[in-house]
Order: sequence, then C-alpha cells, then structure tokens
Amino acid sequence: MLENSFPQLPEVDALPDFGLYMDQVMTLMEKQFPKWPLTKTMINNYTKDKILFPTEKKKYSREHLMMLSLIQILKRTLTLPQIKTLLSPLSKELEKGDTTNLYTLYEAFLSRYESTLTYASNLSASVAADSEQKESLVYLYALLSSYFQNLAEEQAESVKTLL
Repeated sequence: MLENSFPQLPEVDALPDFGLYMDQVMTLMEKQFPKWPLTKTMINNYTKDKILFPTEKKKYSREHLMMLSLIQILKRTLTLPQIKTLLSPLSKELEKGDTTNLYTLYEAFLSRYESTLTYASNLSASVAADSEQKESLVYLYALLSSYFQNLAEEQAESVKTLL
C-alpha cells in the first residue's frame, strides 16, 4: 500500500558517522530514495541557497545526510523557498557546529513518520473501499493531496512569520 511507496527513513545510528564524498552520498541517497532522484547539481544548489550547510573538506557528515533526507521528503510538497524558510535556520546552526536542534527535529519527525504513513495508508484503503469506480479514486486522492498540500503550505507560512 502507501507505506511501500514511501522510503524508509534511516535511524540516526544507521547513517554513517564519518565523512562521505559526493559520489558516496549520491549512492546512499539513491538507495534511500530510489524513486526520487537527487543530483549533484541539486545538492550544490541547496548549499548555494543555504538550505544545506557547507561541507568540510568536500566531505558530507551524518548531519548533511539527515538534512538531505528531510529535503527529499519536504520537496514532495513544499517549494524550495518554503524549504529554505524551514531549514536555513538549522543550516546556520549546523555551520556553527550546533547539532542539537537538527537531532531533535529529525528524531521527532522519524518517530511520527511510520505512524503517519500507516494512518495515511488506512485512510487510502478506506477511500478505496468507499469508491465504487476505480477512476474516481484519482479524484479522491487528488482531493486528499490538495487538502494536505494546503495544510503544509499554511504551516510553512506560520513558521515563516515566527522567524
């Protein structure tokens, strides 16, 4: 069902705790998000836009991988300016060596990730069961997508006003 179409987010301890070069990051992210391509150019642009903090000696840390994982999830719904609003404050903290808020955010997100996907999968099954016509499912799923897109945008805006 739905859970299978979304990647498993790695636990913090499952992420390498040593520097990776770009090609290694690309390989790791491709395995983690096979349906959602990530290119070197995208990563470089995230850094230029200060969504992702700069590397140290061209090596990407565990914190970079956590940020890239969050970006991969967020970019399915939010625009890059919205993602920048959400993540650039974290990126600034990380650039200064402060990892506390990233770990707190990532762990909280991770703890809710599976239960949210399970809930969404159950909702999807309920919608499918109530629909007599297969083609109407596209409309119903589009409606759900639009509804949750709107909620995500509203929350992104509320965060923006707090900054």
